[in-house]
Amino acid sequence: MPFRRACHVFPFLSSQSGDAALSIGFTRTLFAIYQIFSSPRATSVVRVALNAISTAMRLAKRLCVFLLFNVASSFASADKVTTASVYWDSEEKVVVLKEGVLETEGDAYGYLNDTLSRTGWSVLEIRAGYGKSPETDEVTFFLAGYLEGFLSAQQMIDHYANMYPQLIHDPKILGPLQSFMTKQDLWTREQVKLNRSSDPLWKHAGFIVAQMDGLQAGVAHWAKKHGQKPLSLFAVQFLNAVGDLLDLIPALVPTSNPLRNFKLPGMGHCSALIKMLPGFENLLFAHSSWYTYAATMRIYKHWDFHITEPHTATGKLSFSSYPGFLVSLDDFYLLGSGLMMTQTTNNVFNTSLFDTVTPESLLAWQRVRLAHSLAKTGEEWAKTFSKHNSGTYNNQYMVLDRSRVKLGLSVDDGALTVVEQIPGLVEYSDQTQALRRGYWPSYNVPFHHKIYKLSGYEEMWEKHGEDFSYDLCPRAKIFRRDQAEVRDLDSLKRVMRSNDYKKDPYSKGDPCKTICCRADLRAEKPTPAGCYDTKVTDFFMADDFRAEAVNGPTTQDGLPPFLWDDFSSMSHQGLPQLYNFTFIRMQPLLFKP
Repeated sequence: MPFRRACHVFPFLSSQSGDAALSIGFTRTLFAIYQIFSSPRATSVVRVALNAISTAMRLAKRLCVFLLFNVASSFASADKVTTASVYWDSEEKVVVLKEGVLETEGDAYGYLNDTLSRTGWSVLEIRAGYGKSPETDEVTFFLAGYLEGFLSAQQMIDHYANMYPQLIHDPKILGPLQSFMTKQDLWTREQVKLNRSSDPLWKHAGFIVAQMDGLQAGVAHWAKKHGQKPLSLFAVQFLNAVGDLLDLIPALVPTSNPLRNFKLPGMGHCSALIKMLPGFENLLFAHSSWYTYAATMRIYKHWDFHITEPHTATGKLSFSSYPGFLVSLDDFYLLGSGLMMTQTTNNVFNTSLFDTVTPESLLAWQRVRLAHSLAKTGEEWAKTFSKHNSGTYNNQYMVLDRSRVKLGLSVDDGALTVVEQIPGLVEYSDQTQALRRGYWPSYNVPFHHKIYKLSGYEEMWEKHGEDFSYDLCPRAKIFRRDQAEVRDLDSLKRVMRSNDYKKDPYSKGDPCKTICCRADLRAEKPTPAGCYDTKVTDFFMADDFRAEAVNGPTTQDGLPPFLWDDFSSMSHQGLPQLYNFTFIRMQPLLFKP
């Protein structure tokens, strides 16, 4: 990468006095980067670089962040670290983008480390709103989106190419979907204009709209530079609404099912576990995503946005995600408000509920973002999320409030709020008592009886048996049995990656009646879908926005790594050919908690 100009020291490095403090802060930063980027042969190089740069800091009291990434990227030749800073020219109303540098006086700055092929994950980090010249919150979000779009444009193009045929498998879907998305977007923008001065929800909705507009503009900048066709607004909307489309498409075109090869009776999509150790010594938190393997272009994201709007709960969040997504989708979030959130998806078998779906609503992905920005408690999160329910991407959300957990002492009411949505209804309740008893599992069957019944699960249980029972479905039994073995992160990982379908009596020989499904191993009609990742953290790690994550179908219990060779006809542009990755550590480098 070309060296453009000097850039400022990390703000948190200069917050302590004296040369020693600067060196200590830099040491910690360099070793954090070393853990993510290094190869085994790099240790001695790090020591030399550390000594040299520490000496330089004592002389100059300034550090160019660009150098960190230039050094770090040399440790892993297969990786590509891209850095950039953006400024807002308020007179010309244009974005000024500088490649190859991280300038902390910029209105937004960040990096993308493209390690997908080596570790299974790319890592994106963006700081915005901390520039020398203060900008409005709308500009901050626009620039954050712009920078993300520019840094991850190629990945966005590849991911769109892979996901489009998964969802738009019939041309007749496209027209109604585009019409709905256009109307929903126009309605949202109109509500922002009408209500942003009086309602914080719509003020923050405007921030999200600005971020999406910036995302598209950033991709367009990259595409023009590289002579490629830019992604349309619909393409950017499509990516962010992938979860919503799973319900929206069959609602608009009833004969169409975007999960036709995946959402089979007895097969869910996602597993989650929240575990409190017996003496309240620690709280463990995990999620495994289930969907098509075509969706495995993963990016773990760290955002730090300085927001001046007074009702804001936080602008800091770390989450598992995908190219072009302004949300997690999985979901797996660590928030600066002290909240943690994950979810699993529930089916809506009673399709008459979709009659209430209207474009005059906020999609689930937008409401999740709003709840993250505005809520400081689980109940506040649920109430915010409930507003303007679209009835799409109908999930069970688990919101954990770390401020209500006193390790070794008590787990106070409000620690765990469980929120479930169907078209026309959002129901939530305090389920802290489950944590006190030891654990909360989630496995694509509604907990709240009203949601369970209205969704059609009761009828499905009568027709198809216990696979649709909250208490007796296979994963309920497996979690009930195996959660007792969870004592630390390693044992948590084993449970969340488990798939002993050939021997486990609860699996009955089905590789998808397990915690981590492998539909590609089914004897009949194998398909490249199932459990393709796991993310874990604990109470202490969450305080530093730390987690560990693995991408790819599980290889636990002697299962073979997944190869695309047997499913080469499915679009998997830009994806690894072989998935045999291990857990890697995720932690932001540009900001501190």
